[in-house]
Amino acid sequence: MAGRFNLPRKGDNATLILIGASVRSLAFSCIRAGYNPWCIDLFADEDLAKNCPTTRITKSFPNEISDLIKTAPVAPILYTGGLENHSALLHSLSAERTVLGITGNTLTNLRTTPRFYNLLKSKQINTPAIITSTKDLKKETSYLRKPKYRSGGLGIKPFDPSKQAMVDDADFYIQEFIKGESRSAIFCFTESGFELLGTTIQSSSTQSLHADDFLYSGNMGPVKPCNSELKELQTIGEIISSNYHPLGLLGMDYILNDSKVYPLEINPRYTASMEVLELALGQNFITKHMHAFGIKPIYENPSAPSETAFIGKAIYYAPHDVLIPKEAPWLSIEANPRLFSPFADIPKIGSAIQKGSPVVTIFAKADSLAEVKVQLKTRTSQLDSLFHVGTLQNNLV
Repeated sequence: MAGRFNLPRKGDNATLILIGASVRSLAFSCIRAGYNPWCIDLFADEDLAKNCPTTRITKSFPNEISDLIKTAPVAPILYTGGLENHSALLHSLSAERTVLGITGNTLTNLRTTPRFYNLLKSKQINTPAIITSTKDLKKETSYLRKPKYRSGGLGIKPFDPSKQAMVDDADFYIQEFIKGESRSAIFCFTESGFELLGTTIQSSSTQSLHADDFLYSGNMGPVKPCNSELKELQTIGEIISSNYHPLGLLGMDYILNDSKVYPLEINPRYTASMEVLELALGQNFITKHMHAFGIKPIYENPSAPSETAFIGKAIYYAPHDVLIPKEAPWLSIEANPRLFSPFADIPKIGSAIQKGSPVVTIFAKADSLAEVKVQLKTRTSQLDSLFHVGTLQNNLV
């Protein structure tokens, strides 16, 4: 409920508890907004641990969170990646602490894709078809088999009806595959309406980053929506606002096909693409999120004004089982949330990372998206050299 929890003001210990599979980007945004994050996540990466008290989930995600949070200070909770799929856990946490995010029936309804699609279609918004019966499959159409309760592209597989049979599985659904450019839109909802904060290009299953299947690979932006795209995004925002009444930050993945928006799914939390827009625009979205809950900002201007830049973010996945070496290029870089860095989500020296798991996040900053792509490609090649992929020379930045 808006305004339910009064946070300490300037100079006080404005603590926020952050929970999720990976909270580093959310934590850095909170720090830039003047808050003190207390974190629970799966990785406890070096740059996160250097800036915040951090507890690592070592047994079971997300079940262990209920026990780990007992050691946390009494403070509000912000959740991120993966927790949107566990409304029962969020409900139990909200019984003892304030959850500053989308929960309850609002969360369930937004994450029930068929119901959301039906609402969009009633307002003339295009959506991919969701197949519930074999008779609805079309030979000329491509499909995906998608899990209902996972995020980051995990578990998504192509589905070929000529080779595979539909199996009744409550944890998966079959969705039409829409060709086009993958994008992410970011909204912030308040009691009086919403703001479209920006859009980025999203990538998945990027082979050069060793991302299998449909794994999330990164974002670049900002990108300026065309007129028809902007109009449809505004319409979708109005539909969400008037029918679901959420509060705070919300991301939506969509496909842009022939200037038409095809929404894919709602991520009702701080998303990976938000960091890209924050860095590019010199804004702080956590301040907007807190304002949506009736909480005044700690800093009136939490992010230093800057000229609009283009930012790229890419997840480098392990090309094979790797050990993090002492000569890793990020060791000489200060882990400062207030400064732009070419690397984040820093693994510990000597840690073992299995093939296909995320190793590190790469960033690029330039005056154009084209140059951002060049920088990301260069850094990716340098990491390939570090981990002995191909015959590239070890020429690290």
